[in-house]
Amino acid sequence: MKAFRLTFILLISLFVFLGCNSSHKILKPQQEDNFKLSDYATFGFYDIEAKGDTISQNFEKNVGIIKTAIAQNLQSRGLDEARDANLKINIALNVQEKAQTRQTDFRTDGLPRYMGQRRYSWKSEEVVVGKYREGTIMIDLVDAATNKMVWQGGAEGIIPEKSQNFTADINQAVKEIIENIPK
Repeated sequence: MKAFRLTFILLISLFVFLGCNSSHKILKPQQEDNFKLSDYATFGFYDIEAKGDTISQNFEKNVGIIKTAIAQNLQSRGLDEARDANLKINIALNVQEKAQTRQTDFRTDGLPRYMGQRRYSWKSEEVVVGKYREGTIMIDLVDAATNKMVWQGGAEGIIPEKSQNFTADINQAVKEIIENIPK
């Protein structure tokens, strides 16, 4: 009986640990037929243009962290960074603020309101209980000679409000994305 309890506790702990391990989900990559990373010797980045009031004060710094992570992972796969590269990288970022809501219930949110003339009224409503940011990063590899996208991959997940390991989180997500590129 004790062995069963110990095994049960270990399995629950393992599921909790694995469930909390990754804060992002890798999206299914798309690629052109016969694409191999080994066909390219150099890579370079397209210029990133961003406009509007949605740009945070750390935007340039965060883009630099993302570019560094991509460059390190591609260099570990045998490519060199160059100005006139034969493989261009386009980075697409999308961050949205979303609201977490719940449905009100008269059993927990109070009694119906008296409206006069023996009429009581209560209606269910959506109540905002929190806000969070959800982000998506897409990495497009474009053949510079033909200007045609040959591979696309990405990740999405909830962005923590105060991430102490932002660089480590980005490095892990980019590493997992780039591992899906065929050699």
